[in-house]
Amino acid sequence: MAAAWPGVRFVVLGPMRLYRPDGVAISVGTPKQQAMLATLALTPGTAVSLARLTDTLWDHELPARAASTVRTYAWRLRRLLSGAGAGDDVLVSAGDGYRLAVPPSAVDASRAAELGALAQEALASGDAPQARQMLSEALALWTGEPLAGVPGLFAEQSRGWLGELHTALTEQYLEAELRLGHYYEALPRLTGMIAEHPMRERLYVLLMRALFGMGRQVEALRVFQDARRGLVEVHGVEPGAELVELHARILRGDDVAPAPRAEPPVTLSSPAEQEEPPENWRPIPAQLPPDLPDFTGRQDQLSALLDVLETADGRAPAMLAITGMSGVGKTSLAVHLAHGLRERYPDGQLHVDLGDLDQVGEPVTGPDLLELLLAGLGVPSNRSPGHLAERRGLWRSLVDGRRLLIVLDNVVDAAQIRDALPGTPGCAVLITSRARLDGLPLLTQVNLDVFTPAEALDLLRQGVGARRLEAEPDDAVDLVTACGLLPLAVRIVASRLAARPHWTLRSMVERLRDERRRIAELRAGPLAIEAVFEVAYRQLAEPLAKDFVLLTAVAGGEFTLPEAAAVLGVAPAEAEARLEVLVDASILDDTVPGRFRVHELLVSFGRGRDRDPGDELAALDRLLSLLMATARNAFARAVPGDPTGDVLGPRSPGDAGLPIADLRAARDWASAAGDTVVAACARVVEIGTVPLLGTAIDLLIAMSPFAAEAGARRLDATAGTLARAAARVPEPAGPGRRARHRVLGRAEFLCSTVALRTATHTDVEAHARRAVAAATEAGDPVILRQALNNLGLAAQLRHDYGLAVRCFDRSAELARRLGHSSGALTSSLNSAHALLRGGDPANVLAVCESALALAREIGDAPGTGYALYVLGLANHALERYEAAAAHFTACVDSCLAAGIRDRAAHALFRLAETLLALGKADEAAAEARAALRLCEELGTRRDQANALLVLGKALATLGNPHEAEARLNQAHTHFVALNLPEADDAARAIEELSNHAR
Repeated sequence: MAAAWPGVRFVVLGPMRLYRPDGVAISVGTPKQQAMLATLALTPGTAVSLARLTDTLWDHELPARAASTVRTYAWRLRRLLSGAGAGDDVLVSAGDGYRLAVPPSAVDASRAAELGALAQEALASGDAPQARQMLSEALALWTGEPLAGVPGLFAEQSRGWLGELHTALTEQYLEAELRLGHYYEALPRLTGMIAEHPMRERLYVLLMRALFGMGRQVEALRVFQDARRGLVEVHGVEPGAELVELHARILRGDDVAPAPRAEPPVTLSSPAEQEEPPENWRPIPAQLPPDLPDFTGRQDQLSALLDVLETADGRAPAMLAITGMSGVGKTSLAVHLAHGLRERYPDGQLHVDLGDLDQVGEPVTGPDLLELLLAGLGVPSNRSPGHLAERRGLWRSLVDGRRLLIVLDNVVDAAQIRDALPGTPGCAVLITSRARLDGLPLLTQVNLDVFTPAEALDLLRQGVGARRLEAEPDDAVDLVTACGLLPLAVRIVASRLAARPHWTLRSMVERLRDERRRIAELRAGPLAIEAVFEVAYRQLAEPLAKDFVLLTAVAGGEFTLPEAAAVLGVAPAEAEARLEVLVDASILDDTVPGRFRVHELLVSFGRGRDRDPGDELAALDRLLSLLMATARNAFARAVPGDPTGDVLGPRSPGDAGLPIADLRAARDWASAAGDTVVAACARVVEIGTVPLLGTAIDLLIAMSPFAAEAGARRLDATAGTLARAAARVPEPAGPGRRARHRVLGRAEFLCSTVALRTATHTDVEAHARRAVAAATEAGDPVILRQALNNLGLAAQLRHDYGLAVRCFDRSAELARRLGHSSGALTSSLNSAHALLRGGDPANVLAVCESALALAREIGDAPGTGYALYVLGLANHALERYEAAAAHFTACVDSCLAAGIRDRAAHALFRLAETLLALGKADEAAAEARAALRLCEELGTRRDQANALLVLGKALATLGNPHEAEARLNQAHTHFVALNLPEADDAARAIEELSNHAR
């Protein structure tokens, strides 16, 4: 036998790899670089021109710098080969191209072909043992799909002929087995090969010889009849001479193969003809798919599954299930685990995939599954008993006493596989399914969630290379987040990026940003998110599929049971029953009690399905009605006596909403409803009618007291989107004009409220002025009052205290006319605050004392906190620092108890200023840090700047100039960005610190 090459080895019969002489594997680099090396390796010793290399790499669609890129790949490959110990003369220039200067035996494909030729010579000389050994070595060189992951037409064509080489070598191997009389060992492999290659006549010849050698002449003749029928019906041709001649020899009873072993033969024909199988016949199936070379994560789940197997008592078959949504990696985990368990199950591994991702049809039935399993043990399909009970009995008889690992992949439900479960100990069954498999005797059922961010990044790194992730670390995080941390989605984008090294990670993020394109973008060759989702979707009953589409279209990715009931238009009990079915199918997740969640990619998939526009509009209207009514109830708890809630949204009989017991319950509801509110408003924007826009805007106004709980940033962005959509509605004539102004006024008021938290005072003022104008035009006094209040706040921010007082006073007057005591109280306090800031603190104290008494009398918690706050400011301005500190402290306590965290934050940094004035710099720094933490949680940039300013001053007083300077600079940056006059205060503090340092 020819000796194996002792130097660097090139592997193409699986993922492209290099192996150093010491056996250590080396990654070849990017897919394009792999494609170039594969082209050279498959023609060792032969020059490959530049034109052929560029055609191979880019399939005739050449980039501008194709030649330069090829030279760069050659330089990288030379470095790689040199580092692997191959020297500098392995990849050499040849004309305008390159040549791989190694013998054919250095490449596994060439080595396999060489061994095949030598084996053929050995067979011709009668040395079947030597031939079998060489062919076994040749076939062992395959480690997976040839050139797995290598792109391009050349790689695809190469995979075709390398597959043909594998089939030819397998035929030779089976020929050697038959010449050695190993009929029983050859039989399972032959039946499997015929299933894969039904038109290869040579395989039928070998199968007939094997059956004849086992003494099963009738079955051998039947194989000829089946083969002839297939050839004639499919291709219209008669069998070839070899097959016909063998058929004739069997009919004559001639000796067509070496004598079988001494064991009695086994037949799997009809019960009347069946003989007892030999006790020592044990065909060993090896059906596991290849393990993933880049398998990542899932260590906790692997450990849990292995622990269960280790501790099983062995009295029954060990059955384990892995469940989870489509694309979460169930099959990858099961196959990886199964490969690690092979040595524990020496009698073989069976694998059946009960799902079909290429065409959606009926699920595999129990009898069909048994037939597939029996075929894996050497029972041809035409010899499988027709009756289910007999087929089940044969299966359990054949596995009795064996240690088999059985992997049942993509199981639909427990009923599908119940008949295929072994009846005696010794075997293990590993099941994957989207559905929970209740009712099976499982040792454990592991439900897979999406990857952790670290696991997702690790998989992405293995696909695209560490260098690209290091170059774009933030974009890498954004990319796996855009994939929803779903393993299949991450694998797909990694594959696409690996095939396109000129793409940035950011470019892929941008491609996934558009929800309408997201699912289509998640496709790479045979891998496609849509395909796996489609299988799960088609297996839903039609009413449930419709429910799924409606929920994703209207409610988005997260919703409560009452919200789902509203969308579906059914009672909560009926809705819960339907949702539980979707949970069991891994379409929904209910890990948080009372809430249902849909993965974001499933949401995109659902929104892409066809649906009835009328059904969707009715569902959206029902959901908005529930949210609006409940938001009014919550608003009444947050702002008692405020008439705003009474004018928000349309009302209909019986539209009471969910009950809200108190302020805490209101905050809890807002926190839970935030996702649904945003999703429903987004759908309203797409539809864009004035009534729907008006309801959605009113809903966000009602949610405004709960911005922190419901997600301020999402609500703020949604408010802007709604306002822009309302502005795009054409100006109607007649009565519709006033309705449009009403919607526009409320939208601008909402945006001014948002801008108070997030934007500059010029933005606040612009929105508030437009809101005042539109509300006046529409005759909307409740919103006009609030818009005037916001306009006053905007004026106060730019230190125009005269305008601020006028706006606040007008707002307070409107509130009194509307009977809104707490509103009048708030605007009066705002006016007092403006007078204070304008330099008139003495006249503020009496106003605030009266306001505080009134607020406490009517139980107005926000008014109480605000009155205490302004009293603190007034006393500070009058240099009554002890009184100021007492009022600020009382304000913090009152507001935190009532959940009014923004006002508590204001009082904390003002308390820090007062403590600093009292000479208590250490206490001032502590309160300022507490204020900063709270402001950062709330996301209020202006308040963060104020907290940073006082913290910087306190640190400077404490003799910590470095941190003081950093904090003051942060404050200055925020104030400048917000265009606030306080930027001058921060600049002066920085200058004073610098002068002191000198």
